[in-house]
Amino acid sequence: MTIPETATRFGPLGPVLVTTQQSHGWIEKATSLAAPLVELAGPVGDPAAVAPLCTHDPGDWAYGNFMLAWLDPSEEVRRVRHLPDASFFLRLLGKAYAPVLERRPELAELLLDESRPEMSLTNDALQIQLRSAEPGPAYSMIRNHALMLFIAALWLDEPQRTGWLDLYDELVSYVDERPGGRPDLTALAECEAGAFADFTALASQTLDPTTADSLLDDDAALARILDYQLYAAAAIGLLWREFRSVPENEREQWYRRQLSELYVHLDYLNDTWTDLS
Repeated sequence: MTIPETATRFGPLGPVLVTTQQSHGWIEKATSLAAPLVELAGPVGDPAAVAPLCTHDPGDWAYGNFMLAWLDPSEEVRRVRHLPDASFFLRLLGKAYAPVLERRPELAELLLDESRPEMSLTNDALQIQLRSAEPGPAYSMIRNHALMLFIAALWLDEPQRTGWLDLYDELVSYVDERPGGRPDLTALAECEAGAFADFTALASQTLDPTTADSLLDDDAALARILDYQLYAAAAIGLLWREFRSVPENEREQWYRRQLSELYVHLDYLNDTWTDLS
């Protein structure tokens, strides 16, 4: 396979190892930052000790290389399980975000450092200490989970914090500029369900480097997954647009309302998603 010169701008060419030292440092940082938010969440909060666990056996991976980190609350110390290598995941995001990265190539550098793997673990350190409205598919990874990833972006060090928030803002604009604009809520739910069906169906193709490269070149096979990643990023951008308009002295109340009231609603972000003003 011939790798174009621009490939490094849209994702790493080699492995991006998530080391034990990194994951423990990220989770330690996140649990400290999450503690006041879990308290603000009131009855939604469910504080607990959290630790990362690298999962090396592909048979135990949630969706092959499609999902970098996932929750395991089965033990007294709740686990954020994660893959040992983030490279496929970062290259996938590079494909989903490519139209914006073409016009803002400096933002593509974000896919070449450790900031997005950090977000994958730190957002879960918060989520695993919160109660959802109810288990199962009612929880939307595009809408509800946007809050977790948005907060994880706020926890990044500079300049990555500003970079990711800028990228998410640009992705909102890009979605709105596309023919048809932002999909309605029914189409959004169908996209999410379709993407997770494809995660399951295509997971085995992400495990071998040769088949993974072929899959990343197959836009038709990845169509629903790429749209899902795009819309999930846009939802984060919409939260950033709201948050930055909140005065500094009112942000604690914003967090309290989001975490203790709105996050547990199954229609979380519905109004925000459909408001094009």
